[in-house]
Amino acid sequence: MNACNESITVLNECRSVQLNFHCNKLLCTTIINFKAMKKLLFIFFSIPVLFFLISWYAVQPKNFVIDQSNILDSTQRKKLNDLYVNHEKLTTNQVVLLTTDSFYPDSTIEEYSTHQFNAIGIGRKDINNGVLIIFSAHMKKVRITTGYGTEKVLTNAIAQSIIDSLMIPQFKQQKYFEGLWNGSIAITKLLEKPENKIR
Repeated sequence: MNACNESITVLNECRSVQLNFHCNKLLCTTIINFKAMKKLLFIFFSIPVLFFLISWYAVQPKNFVIDQSNILDSTQRKKLNDLYVNHEKLTTNQVVLLTTDSFYPDSTIEEYSTHQFNAIGIGRKDINNGVLIIFSAHMKKVRITTGYGTEKVLTNAIAQSIIDSLMIPQFKQQKYFEGLWNGSIAITKLLEKPENKIR
């Protein structure tokens, strides 16, 4: 009788162990399923947010005109900026206009333009297709600085020709927008030619 009771006790203990094992297994499965569900819900709700952020960023106007000297009115700034934005869409090249009254902390426009070009980060890093137009009405200086990729097409000689023939004559008459516009049109038209694609 005792042996029988012991057998029943052992059997009950085995069943208890099996039951606990199944419960633990079920609990683990439930936890795993819960974690998986959390991940799925996170992904599900993240996708619309991601699309929203991408769409929001895409429609934000990029500011390629930095008019520190305040020599342009809002209409002129927008016209130049729209030109640069459309040029980037067509070519991926980036053209930035910066006006300034001082080259501090640099002493020359050459040093200042190089530092500003790198600080702003103009153009794509892989092909260096940036252009920076720097103009100072106060210092009576203008310069076109190019990335290593862009300078293969927009050479120093061509850039100087654009400055001398299209920009300076307007600047001498204090027609700052006209000079910047003429120079910008010449630059973008040159770079938008199929044979001048920066690679």
